[in-house]
Amino acid sequence: MRPRRHGRSPGEAADPTRGEDAASTPGTEALLRAAVALWRAQRTLDANDGTPTAADLRQVRRQLNIGRQALADDGLEIQEHDGQPFDSGLSLEVLAFQEEPDLTREVVLETVRPSVYLGGRRVQMGQVIVGRPAPRPDDDPGTRPEDPDS
Repeated sequence: MRPRRHGRSPGEAADPTRGEDAASTPGTEALLRAAVALWRAQRTLDANDGTPTAADLRQVRRQLNIGRQALADDGLEIQEHDGQPFDSGLSLEVLAFQEEPDLTREVVLETVRPSVYLGGRRVQMGQVIVGRPAPRPDDDPGTRPEDPDS
């Protein structure tokens, strides 16, 4: 009689019909915690006929933070760039430049897609909209008054 085998060999897939899961796979625990947090957040938003209360929104924020922290614990960093000074040497994809009269230098106005790093290595380049100072009328030589001595 062969002894009954418990567990799986390395590389052997989980058998969902036997109630097994892949939680022992490296990195899976963090993904599972993040997935459950996202699921809970979505359920909270879908409750109350789709009109969340202030308490619902606090719960959603908490679940999103739990999910994000679970991913961070496993080495996944999500980086947004809103408000950061922009330099053309940054590794970002600029979708648009937008003139803003209140700016004195180029600044990221909006992160459309965050930069994502896994184990310190970038796996997704961020996409941003950059604000740049609007030209002032005195910056344009064509709008300056003529020098009367010329």
